[in-house]
Parts: sequence; structure tokens; C-alpha cells
Amino acid sequence: MKIKLSKGVWMMLVASFAFGLMNICVKMVSGMPVAETVFFRALVQIVLGYVTIRQLGVSPLGKNKMLLLQRGLFGSLGLICYFYTLQQMPLGNAIIIHYLAPVLTTILAIWMAGERVIRLQWLFFAVTFAGVMLVNGAGFEVPVLPMLAGLGGAVFSALAYNTIKKLKGVEDPNVVVLYFPLVSVPIALAYFLFKPQDWVWPDGMQWMWLLGTGISTQIGQFFMTRAYQEDLASRVSAVSYAGILWGAGAGLLIFDESYAILQYVGMGMVIAGVVLNINAQRLKNIFTPAEE
Repeated sequence: MKIKLSKGVWMMLVASFAFGLMNICVKMVSGMPVAETVFFRALVQIVLGYVTIRQLGVSPLGKNKMLLLQRGLFGSLGLICYFYTLQQMPLGNAIIIHYLAPVLTTILAIWMAGERVIRLQWLFFAVTFAGVMLVNGAGFEVPVLPMLAGLGGAVFSALAYNTIKKLKGVEDPNVVVLYFPLVSVPIALAYFLFKPQDWVWPDGMQWMWLLGTGISTQIGQFFMTRAYQEDLASRVSAVSYAGILWGAGAGLLIFDESYAILQYVGMGMVIAGVVLNINAQRLKNIFTPAEE
């Protein structure tokens, strides 16, 4: 069977790779407070986003401000929760909880966007998620509060993705992307109102990594937004699992990490689950050609 990728799937692959670069940049400045990293990342995004919007002659305020603010709020809360779990939990456990977001996106899309999900897709999601568990070496002894924060982050991310879907045809993708950092900046600064002593000025290469964080995030957010507007949430959300593969590659090549055999098996399951999910409709037609 020849595999054909839709425009939305290609865009999500680009987005996941850009987010992989973002993760590398964030890891390089891991000694900085999370709120500060979020702030500088958002600041770079605002500058890039505003320049792009002005060149296109589009109003930066958008038309549906309520939905745009919801997208920014959900995305910001999801990001903060995810970063918190990364600091408080083993990396594998934090990533596993975070990757509940694509499954939750599909479930919420049934309610929020009226999308229909093919039964086979649930099986493929299960294969993909099982692969993620193997890659990250899931454990059962995890702190309760970080675990709840991770679950909350996954829910907020899923809400953000479905809000993006609802903005299709209503707002320019660049405007949708801009509202994320616009909301993130005041939330990040609010932290330092209570703990100003935590602020640490970047120096040397930290400035470059922070700049790279903002640029890669801007690219990732743009292509992710376009992906959700071009295709079904259930299809493109599954492709986001490719991010775990970019992360594994970065770990091997840049951070000198190693993986067990079962983790490589898990990577294969992730790839298989993504490919099968993308082609779920075609597979259904092959096995049940007469079904309406």
C-alpha cells in the first residue's frame, strides 16, 4: 500500500521537528527558572509574529478575540504545567503524561468540533501510546501533585488544539500564533512579582539558546496551527507523537544518552502507530469496502 501524506500531516511533521529543536534549546538553559525561559521565548515570538503580521497587512488583534484569548490561555497553562512536570518528575513519566494530549484532542474534538473517529484509530492510538511508554520507561511511583499537573497540562493542550481548529477560516494563522506569547508574557512575569529573587540574567550563549527557543517555537506554532486547520484533529494529533523520535535522536547525538532494546522497539511502535493512524480511513475501506 502506497502511503500518501496529507498537507496537514506534512505540516505537523515540520512542527514536531521545530518543537524538537525548541526542546534542545530549552535543555541548554535548564539552569534558568521556567518562568524566565517562558518569558524570553514569548518575547521573541511576539517580535517575529508582529513583524510578519504587519508585512501581511493583517490586524494583529484578530476578529474573534475571545477564542484567540482562550487559545493563548490554554496553550500557556499547558506549557507551564508541562515544564513543571519536567522539573518535578522523571523525564519519562513527564513525557508519557504529556503525550496523552493527542488522545485527549481526539476525544474533545468529538464534542467541540463534531468530528467522527474511526474505530481503528483507537487501536492505533493504543499502539502509539504503548510505544511511548516503552521509549520512556514508564514507572508507577510518581508524586501526586506533579502527576495531576501533567494531566492538567495534557487537558489544556488538547483544549488549545481544538480551539485552533475552531478558528479555521476565521483568523489568519499568524494571528492565532501571536496570541499564545501575548498571553504567556503576563503569566510568566506574574511569577516574578511574587519571587523577584529568582530572576537570573542570561549571559553568553544563553542569549543565543533563548533566541533559538523563540524562533523554533514560532516555526513550530505556525505549522502546528496550519496543520490543525488543514486536517482532522484526530489525524494530525497522532503525528505529533513523532516528536518523541526527534527527542530520542537529539539525546543520542547531542546529549550522549543511550537507549535499551525495548526502547527501540517502542520507537518502532510509535512510527507504526502514526503511519497506521494517518491511513486509518484507507485501511477501513480496504477491509470493509462496502460499508457506508
